Amino acid sequence: MENLVVDLGIKRQRLYEIIKFYRCYEIVRTVSGQLSWSHYLDLIEIENSEERSFYQNKAILHSWSVRNLRKQISNNLYESTSKKEIEEILSTKLPQAKITEIFKDAYNFNFIELKPNENEKDLENKIIGNFIKFLKELGSDFYIGGQQVPIKISGITHYIDLVLYHKGIPCNVLVDLKIGKLDAKDVGQINKYINYYRTNNQYKHEQDTIGLIICKEADSEEVRYALGGLEEKIFIAKYKVKLPSEKKIKKIIHNLRA
Repeated sequence: MENLVVDLGIKRQRLYEIIKFYRCYEIVRTVSGQLSWSHYLDLIEIENSEERSFYQNKAILHSWSVRNLRKQISNNLYESTSKKEIEEILSTKLPQAKITEIFKDAYNFNFIELKPNENEKDLENKIIGNFIKFLKELGSDFYIGGQQVPIKISGITHYIDLVLYHKGIPCNVLVDLKIGKLDAKDVGQINKYINYYRTNNQYKHEQDTIGLIICKEADSEEVRYALGGLEEKIFIAKYKVKLPSEKKIKKIIHNLRA
C-alpha cells in the first residue's frame, strides 16, 4: 500500500477510498454516472448493501446534492421508511442518460489555432494537447480512451482517431475528425468501425458503441441521406477553431508560394 501511494502519486486516504469503493461496487454497471465521486464517498461508508442501494437510488431519482444525501443519511431515512417502500425504491428502473441529449450540433474549439496547410493529424494532435479543454467542450462524463486506436479487419489495420468513453450511458464513442467537408464515405467508414467495436470491444454491461464525426462543414441534405436510419448510431457535429491572424495567414501563403 505504501509503495502504491508513492508510485501513483496519490494520498494514502484516497487509495483506501478507491479500494473501499471497489469492494462496494465491484460490478461497474451498478455505478451511476448521474452521481459524483463525492456522492459515492458517502455511500461507501454504509455497510448494509441494501441500505446503500436505497440511498443511491433515492439520490438519483430525486437529484439529491451531496449535502442533501448526507442530510438524509444523518436523519436515518432508511430506518424510518417502510419495507414496502424500500422494495419499491430498489426495484424502480433508474433513468439513463439520453444519447440524443449528449452531443451538440457544433463544438467551439477556440483553444485551437489551425493554419491553412494543416491536416487532420494536426487537428487531432492539437486536441490531445488541449484534452482538458476538449473534454470540457464535449460535456461531462466523457473520458479519452485512446488516440489512433488500431483495429484489424480482413487483415487490414485501420486507425480510429479518438476513442472516448461516456460513463453516463455507458458506452464507447468512436470519434472521426475531418478537416474539411463531410463526405458520405466518412459515414460508411465510421459505421464499419462501430460494428467492429460492438462485436469485439464491447462489454455486456455497456450500451452499444456509437460514432461521432466532427467536421468543418456538413451539408444538411448530405447528412440526411448519408445517415438514413443511423441517426441514433452516428452523430455529426461541426467545429469552429481560432483563426490565425491576417499577418500569419499572409506569411503562410508566402511560404507556400516560395
